[in-house]
Amino acid sequence: MSDFLKHECGVAAIRLLKPLSYFQDKYGSTLWAFNKLLILMEKQYNRGQDGAGIGCVKLNMPLGQPYLFRTRDASKDALTSIFNGQIKKLNKKVRRGQVNLKDAADIKNNFDYGGEILMGHLRYGTSGLFDEGSCHPYLRRTNWPTRTLMVLGNFNMTNTPELNQRMIERGQHPVFGTDTQTVLEEIGYHLDEAHTDLYRALRDSGMPGPEIPHAISSRLNIQEIIHNSAKQWDGGYAIMGAIGNGDYFCLRDPHGIRPCHYLITDEFIAVASERVPLMTVFEVESEQVQELPPANMLSIKADGTHAITEFTTPLKPAPCSFEKIYFSRGNDPIVYRERKALGAALTPPNRGFSGRPF
Repeated sequence: MSDFLKHECGVAAIRLLKPLSYFQDKYGSTLWAFNKLLILMEKQYNRGQDGAGIGCVKLNMPLGQPYLFRTRDASKDALTSIFNGQIKKLNKKVRRGQVNLKDAADIKNNFDYGGEILMGHLRYGTSGLFDEGSCHPYLRRTNWPTRTLMVLGNFNMTNTPELNQRMIERGQHPVFGTDTQTVLEEIGYHLDEAHTDLYRALRDSGMPGPEIPHAISSRLNIQEIIHNSAKQWDGGYAIMGAIGNGDYFCLRDPHGIRPCHYLITDEFIAVASERVPLMTVFEVESEQVQELPPANMLSIKADGTHAITEFTTPLKPAPCSFEKIYFSRGNDPIVYRERKALGAALTPPNRGFSGRPF
């Protein structure tokens, strides 16, 4: 490693496996996922107060309709500002009779965050400026959903100069301000390569143009794209992202430096930096929340099929003690046991009380 690891951020995501109408019928709210994302981020507010951002990808939107959204804020009360701002916009449409809160189709078509993939980020700034532009998620937009990319994460790449130089040698024009841009562009480069190969093969096979986007979407191999992107990465990271077609991914560094946990049900898949927020928000027991193993990625295709696979070779475990001692919530039973064990290891053996103060 060429630089020291720095501090930590918080990440959260919810991927619905059922349509919005299902959550309206069962839970009485088409905004179920949006509200859950807010609480999941509030429960991790201890991880970053320098800014916040949320993103959304909507599945199967008609041609000409927007399908990817992002809001970022670097103000003092960024999280409250973002969510209150979106609710105010929605309530304004409701008052005007433009949206029916109980109509899932209305919410999906008229509310930016009425989608199936919702992601959030709490920033603890370690690089870049302390402004909205340095907050996650980061975007790469194109007119191809299968090339459009949104990325956020809790990470520090310790070899960012080398990664930038690699892009320069390809002929790219990197932005040097933050390692987030480096990660975004590296994944985007390999996504472009995979997309171009698929497009040319399908076009040359004689497939009609309007059928090609769906075919590319079904054939995109997220695991391979991440495997190729991560070959030169050096650092601690829990990175998540979504492609415009609805493919989602979340990955953890080979040493397990940054924490990442997930919950899978038949209704949704949720991801967060910490275990307890998932337990609390979704009212589940600790054994239902799993820790994403180092060097593994959780991938979810647009059709909802999902898998957990290695994207690189696991290395010697080296979880960040700063995260466990300072950032993580103490009511996580596993973290609590680890804190006690660490305290015991650091305490000198008891040799009897001498009567003198310590």
